[in-house]
Amino acid sequence: MAFFLAGCAAVQPISDVERKKIASVTINPAVIKPPAMSYLGSAGGLMFGAIGAAIAAPSMEESRKGNQAYVEANGIFIEKIVLEEMTAAIQRSGKFPLGASPQPDGAVIDISIVQYGFSIPHGFTSKLVPTLFVRCDMKNAAGKVVWSSSERVMTLGNPVEAVEPEVFRSDPKAMEVSWRAAAKHIATAIANGY
Repeated sequence: MAFFLAGCAAVQPISDVERKKIASVTINPAVIKPPAMSYLGSAGGLMFGAIGAAIAAPSMEESRKGNQAYVEANGIFIEKIVLEEMTAAIQRSGKFPLGASPQPDGAVIDISIVQYGFSIPHGFTSKLVPTLFVRCDMKNAAGKVVWSSSERVMTLGNPVEAVEPEVFRSDPKAMEVSWRAAAKHIATAIANGY
């Protein structure tokens, strides 16, 4: 439901003083993610209010579990995708003094996936778009958060082309391509906003 609400990015800008103190930045490779993906792939119960949603809820949960198992069985790791796209965007931006390993006077960027999955963009289609919400926190050597930013792609106005569920069922790599496009969009916005 968070994706239907306002999609404003949350940002804690870095001060000029803190920016000057940071000699190097490393990216924590351990990306945090929720234990389960979100999935809303059927509009069936949504068009009939609370009663329709209550009737559809068990089948939607079974569908979510099935898709979670499918993703895991095919070796699609959202945390790997997000880490790769965030790292590439940070490198492309040229705004961060990236280091190969943490330094005593350096900062570390922690990446968290708040939510991820697939959803129909509206109640009149069966096609799916990726949903993704990513947060980055930069902590200085003392562990204090000196910069924070988050971005998301929502169901409405999603920058990634919607795909028929059958495409994902026949080609699991299509799911990865879809999530990667969403991650790239988010990563670029976060890195450019530093």
